[in-house]
Amino acid sequence: MKRSLKCLALGLMLPVLPAHASVLYTLVDLMPESPLVNSGARAISDAGHVLGFTGDGESFVYKNNSVSWLSVPRYSSPTGINSSGVVVGNSGGRGIVYSNGVTQIIGGFSGSPYSSVAYGINDAGQIVGSAWNAEGNQRATIAGNGSLTDLGTLNGGHWSGGNAINNSGQVTGESQTPNGGHAFITRNGQMVDLGAFAWGVSRGYAINDLGQVAGTSYVTNNEKHAFITTLDDHMVDIGLSGYSSEAFGINNAGQAVGYFGDNFGGSKRAFVTLNGVMTDLNTLIAANIGWTLMTAYDVNNSGQIVGVGIAANGVQRAFLLNPIAAVPIPGAIWLFGSALLGFVPLRLRARI
Repeated sequence: MKRSLKCLALGLMLPVLPAHASVLYTLVDLMPESPLVNSGARAISDAGHVLGFTGDGESFVYKNNSVSWLSVPRYSSPTGINSSGVVVGNSGGRGIVYSNGVTQIIGGFSGSPYSSVAYGINDAGQIVGSAWNAEGNQRATIAGNGSLTDLGTLNGGHWSGGNAINNSGQVTGESQTPNGGHAFITRNGQMVDLGAFAWGVSRGYAINDLGQVAGTSYVTNNEKHAFITTLDDHMVDIGLSGYSSEAFGINNAGQAVGYFGDNFGGSKRAFVTLNGVMTDLNTLIAANIGWTLMTAYDVNNSGQIVGVGIAANGVQRAFLLNPIAAVPIPGAIWLFGSALLGFVPLRLRARI
């Protein structure tokens, strides 16, 4: 029996974000030969490899208008891909890495009976994720060259988790603190607390090569807002009051992507930041193609965006957006600190 992905209801009560006058992207359905198969796209490399999955439990890479199926265990969860096409993900509760047709398991800590999970990989082949130590505590990790590095925790917390790694080896994720789980960035091998908005919980989901982090933080007990950090690690709220949002990807230009929607996990719409402003991606594609873009999961340095949408036939589908013109991107505003801008800084990876 085929397993279908959860198809989220598309309500009519979502806010209308400021419209854009131009169609900025063309949309590619990554599996046009299988229009009735649920699918999604999780990540895109700077070389244009798109990592995807289907509701039938298969994983694939899309590149140069063709799909290559990965010989990984069925119902694996693919999470990251680098510019060499090396894939990481999770299968049976264990982290895996797939390269040149070979799947390897990412080991856990020496002396620990517990496993590890993988969420991202950089172009040097360093893999970020989590592993459980002998005491059973989850810790953010970097795996590579046969070793597993424990990144520690913030302020003596018991647990942490890594979600993304840039090409300099900096990691972001979430760590326990006395004030709840906080997003972090690693600098010189040490975790730096990025803080949180009013409700005291935050998560870092993505990091670019400049060290900017994108993620989410709670502003009330049931409302979370997407954020981007400045280069001096201050959180900037890019969310919309009354609606929840999360940012899952960020490129070196500071463009972030994710979703916004109601506060109770219902309707969602994908966004991209244009000039630092959350913009509904559905207003940037041709209106007559019949798609509704629900969540954007990643954006590369060429401005290509991948994610999940509902096609005209009502099936949940993986999409790739290609820029057709120069896309407005955040300027120097994101590169300066809160002292200039007046911003004040105020758990693991949530995926469908």
